[in-house]
Amino acid sequence: MPADMKEIYALRADTIDYFFPERDKEIEHWADIAAEYGDDILHVMCGTGELTVGLAKNGFSVTGLDFTESMIYQAKDRIEDEGLDNVEIIKGDARHFSLNKRYDFVFVSTGDFHHFTKREELDSFLAKTYAHLKPGGALGIELYVPPDEDFKKSGRKYGPLRKPPQGTTLWRRNEISYHSEKKILEITEEFHYEDNGDLKEGEYDILLRLFSKIEIETILMDAGFDDVKHLEGSNFSPYLPGEYSNTWIIVAVKE
Repeated sequence: MPADMKEIYALRADTIDYFFPERDKEIEHWADIAAEYGDDILHVMCGTGELTVGLAKNGFSVTGLDFTESMIYQAKDRIEDEGLDNVEIIKGDARHFSLNKRYDFVFVSTGDFHHFTKREELDSFLAKTYAHLKPGGALGIELYVPPDEDFKKSGRKYGPLRKPPQGTTLWRRNEISYHSEKKILEITEEFHYEDNGDLKEGEYDILLRLFSKIEIETILMDAGFDDVKHLEGSNFSPYLPGEYSNTWIIVAVKE
C-alpha cells in the first residue's frame, strides 16, 4: 500500500462512516459467516470499527487492526460509548502484524483488500493471516467484481449516504478509470468537509488492484488455504457508487 494511504484515511476519518448506508445487514452477514468457524474474530483494516463493534455486540470476541491513528481513535470512542469488554483495537500494518493470539475467523471488508497492488504486499498479508488462524479457521475477503472492459468516468460528485450533523457540508467528486489488462482501478478524488466554518479538503489518488474469481482463488490456494468458496449476494461496499460497486465475498479455510 502506498505510504500516503495513511494520510488519505486520516483526512477521511471523521466523515467516512457517512458514506456508508446503515450497516446492520452487513454486520449480520459477516456474523453468519464467522459463526461457522468460531467466536474469535480478527477484523483487518477495521477503520472506525463500526463492523468490529457490531460483531462484538453480536457476542463475538473481536480484535480490530488498523494503521491509521485517527481511525483507531474513532473505533475506541465507539467501544467506550457501547461499554463493551469483548473487543479491542490494535494499531498495526496489515502486511506486517504480529499478535499473540490465533483466531477462528479473519476478515477484510469493503474492498480494502484491493489496496494490495503489489504481489509481495499481498503475499505478506496472506502469510500473516494464515499464521494467525487456528487450524480449521477461515479468511473472508470482500472483493469488487472486475469490469469486463476499460472505462473512464469523470467529474462525478456525490454526497453522504447518511445525514451528517446540521451545519455540515460534505461531498466527494471523483474521476475513475479502469485498465482491464492490468486489472487496475485508478481513482482521483476531491474531498470537501465543512463543519460550521471549519474546512477540511484535499485531492488524492488511489490505486486498487482487482481480481477475477479464478485468480484470487489460485492466490489463496498458493498461500496454503483450502476449501475456497465464493459467496454471492453480499454487495455492501459503496465506495464506487452505482454500477462499479458490485462485490462478492470469498472464504478460504486453513486446514
